[in-house]
Amino acid sequence: MDEKRTNILIYLILIIVLLAPRLPGVDSFVTLDEPSWLSQGANFYYALGQREFEKTVYEYQPAVTTMWIIATAVHLYFPEFRGFGQGYLDYEKGRLDPFMYSKGYDPLVLLEYARLIQIFILLFLFLFLYYLLQKLIPKWVAAFAIIFASFDPFFLGHNRMLDHESMVALFVVVSVLSLTVYLIQDKKFIFLVISGISAGLAQLTKSSAIAILAPVGILLLIQFIQNREDGWLKSFWNQTKVFLIWFAFLVLAYFIFWPGMWVAPEKMLYEVYGNAFSYAFQGARLKVTEELDVSSFNLESNFYGVRQVFYVLLYRLTPLTWLGVIFGLIFRFITRGELIRVFKLLTTLLLFTAVGFILLIGIAQGRNSPHYILTSYLALNLVAGFGWFYFLNWFIEKIKLTKWRVAPIALILIIQIWSALSYFPYYYTYRNPILYSMGWYNEYPQFPYCEGLEKAATYLAQLPGAEEATAFVYYPRGCFSYFFPGETTAFRPYYIDGNHNEDLLNYLTSADYLVVYYANQIQLSKYHPYLDIISTQEPIYEVWMNDYKYVQIYKVDSFPPEVFEALADL
Repeated sequence: MDEKRTNILIYLILIIVLLAPRLPGVDSFVTLDEPSWLSQGANFYYALGQREFEKTVYEYQPAVTTMWIIATAVHLYFPEFRGFGQGYLDYEKGRLDPFMYSKGYDPLVLLEYARLIQIFILLFLFLFLYYLLQKLIPKWVAAFAIIFASFDPFFLGHNRMLDHESMVALFVVVSVLSLTVYLIQDKKFIFLVISGISAGLAQLTKSSAIAILAPVGILLLIQFIQNREDGWLKSFWNQTKVFLIWFAFLVLAYFIFWPGMWVAPEKMLYEVYGNAFSYAFQGARLKVTEELDVSSFNLESNFYGVRQVFYVLLYRLTPLTWLGVIFGLIFRFITRGELIRVFKLLTTLLLFTAVGFILLIGIAQGRNSPHYILTSYLALNLVAGFGWFYFLNWFIEKIKLTKWRVAPIALILIIQIWSALSYFPYYYTYRNPILYSMGWYNEYPQFPYCEGLEKAATYLAQLPGAEEATAFVYYPRGCFSYFFPGETTAFRPYYIDGNHNEDLLNYLTSADYLVVYYANQIQLSKYHPYLDIISTQEPIYEVWMNDYKYVQIYKVDSFPPEVFEALADL
């Protein structure tokens, strides 16, 4: 087969393999933050229509790329949205959903549109990532690494939800590899431009993408040392020029793709980086801390947060990824040659990328969710892909199995693919079986994103009178309400705090069903007295997945008076 046909075949294989696990069931569940992002994206779309560009900001994220995706989805599905004069809908109060229903539109369909747009953007980024890799290493090694990394369960799961982290990961890695291609391969200016723009898009997606400075700095340092024969000063100036041009295109992309920067750059930068620094150093956003107080800046001591983030990462990586990373590190030291030199450089850059995000998120204060280091998952799985490919080739040569070369390579991919697909559609709920068997589920329990609530809603929707029924639900918006035809009321966390028992009882007695999101509430000690009271009754339905209890449903009119009396005394 000639080279052109081989290239076409590889791209076709990648397209099929990348889309196959991402498209099915894309509308079958909703995660916690997605309804809120839909509301903010709709407001972004409204601001564009009103030419009120200064209102296209969301705190520290800044989530501009996500906002563009949702705005495009709104334009495709609900283009009349701007024409009703409703103004900006409060995303914290969930005003978008009832507004859409009143106009005959379904927010679940809007979410599906947005997810599909993001999936195809990620597809393009994956294909471009392969294009960059195959300029540095053999095509089939690059393709193997891409497929292996794309089926990391935790990473794959986030590719299917409306989530910033997937785009941050791919923008960052594309930027690093584009810069690598520019410096050690083609020297074509376009790759330096692409690297800067991709870094800018990563920053526009989430401010934590600043961790890209770790691999970029290491790459420029390596180039500075390798080119020292031209003179230390000249080498330093050459790398400085590269960085300044790279940074200039980062800033240019940041300005061009964010309408808010066109009219109010000071406000945009203050909102984003002011909130980012406040969150990182003071543990909360500016609307809570009210100002940046340098005297209160503090980082997690003794790197406790870094250790916790790293352990969570280990818990969600597959055993194959563990081994692949080890093989990748080993083969750095036992082989020689020009190709291995490039391989060593790639693994170094990817490892620094992974470590950069782990350190950034681990050291900073505030809530550190597992998906905040999704870039580390992609980087480590690419390293693992390289490691496995080289190990398998060495193993095949060692035992003289050259006629069956494809079989062990295919076997490793099949095992990695099955690790993810066996958790469909919630790939991100994967737990490493080795650490799980060792009891790590007690130390690092599941991190529920609302999965399972749609199963509870579907169950209740099938019962008689569902359209007239009311469900009192923890995490109701979207996760439950998009799948339940009746009325949904929200269980607010403060209902069990202090003197809010009356609110709890009023909402509970007004509902037909109580839906407990056990997976999350059992992890928070303040809910334990409440759960102890409720558990004295028999639920009418429970949702279990992967030996983990997620949801309990109770029929409120079956509760005896003793339950309400106990709740009143909480």
